[in-house]
Amino acid sequence: MRRTLILLSLLLGICSVVKAQEDYTQGRRILSNGTDFFVPHWFATIQGGAAYDVGEAKFTNLISPALQLSVGYQYNHFLSTRLAVSGWQARNQYSYPLARYSWNFIQPSLDAMLNLTSLIGGWKPERFANVYAFAGLGVAYSFNNDDAEEADKRFGIDFQKLWYGHRWNPVVRAGVGADFRISDNIALGAEVNANMLPDHFNSKLGKKDNRDWHFNALVGIKFTIGKDHGRTEQIYEELQPQLVTVPDTVFIDVPIEKISFNVNIYFLINQSTIRSSQIPKLTSLLRFLREHPRAFIRLSGYADKETGTPEINMRLSRERAQVVSQYLQDEGIQEWRIRRFAKGDKVQPFDIPADNRVCICFVYDPDNPVPQPFEY
Repeated sequence: MRRTLILLSLLLGICSVVKAQEDYTQGRRILSNGTDFFVPHWFATIQGGAAYDVGEAKFTNLISPALQLSVGYQYNHFLSTRLAVSGWQARNQYSYPLARYSWNFIQPSLDAMLNLTSLIGGWKPERFANVYAFAGLGVAYSFNNDDAEEADKRFGIDFQKLWYGHRWNPVVRAGVGADFRISDNIALGAEVNANMLPDHFNSKLGKKDNRDWHFNALVGIKFTIGKDHGRTEQIYEELQPQLVTVPDTVFIDVPIEKISFNVNIYFLINQSTIRSSQIPKLTSLLRFLREHPRAFIRLSGYADKETGTPEINMRLSRERAQVVSQYLQDEGIQEWRIRRFAKGDKVQPFDIPADNRVCICFVYDPDNPVPQPFEY
């Protein structure tokens, strides 16, 4: 019987050791698989199609070839600008006596573009179709008006607005289009646009000196220069043994998607001193922690991998998490509500290198588990 009790005691002891090892085995787990982010970029397009000029003739008699080349810059997921050069040929007709004529023009324009799909439905880097609208100003350089000049001489037509040699005309234009994604750098596109010009553009006198209208229907290819989106690296949490028992409550560690909010405390290069510009953030964070006594905070220190060595950056990230932790404790926040991690330069949470000189304060409030906005 005595031997049985001894064996049971040893077995229980072994089980306790194994259980402790299971609870406190060091490791890590993924907090975030990374998220997509927009990258500002340049783009270029080449488009060709047909043009139509309003006039007193059959629709087919007023169709002419059109070409448009453009280079632009996408500032964010919905706003961009482009410099477009369009034109080629325009046609019109004088009915009595019958005289058909054409001329050439080149039209540089500066357009502001709005991605309607991203504006309404949010940005998605791999969306197949994106619809956009644009408006712009330009100038049309018209030349080679020999047909109209010859008709004026031959038939005695009084064009009234006939121009010779070349002519500059201001242009106001607008249109809509759509891009269809083929790959990260290539998309097929279609566009229609309307261009309003002075009454001299087609050499004819319009009713009440009305404006002349030139329309384009274009298809072509769009080239994205460089990357238009990126993806953040996976964020890991290093799991450390937790041997401290708190009578009333314990630190609750949760996946990143359940974090109530986060606050970023930025540091200068090679420093771990809290700057005065960051104090308002900590003041608001302290107010929240005092008003929510069951909330917990995880401090993750980082360093910029573009500067320093891995050893220096690990020390800096550790000091940055420690100094924020000490600031909170000095203001009355209990130590057991705080957990610190040093990430060094192995993880870069932000695309801008200087922003990685940071301590990210992740806050979880079990009484309000839904992520919420945080103002400071």
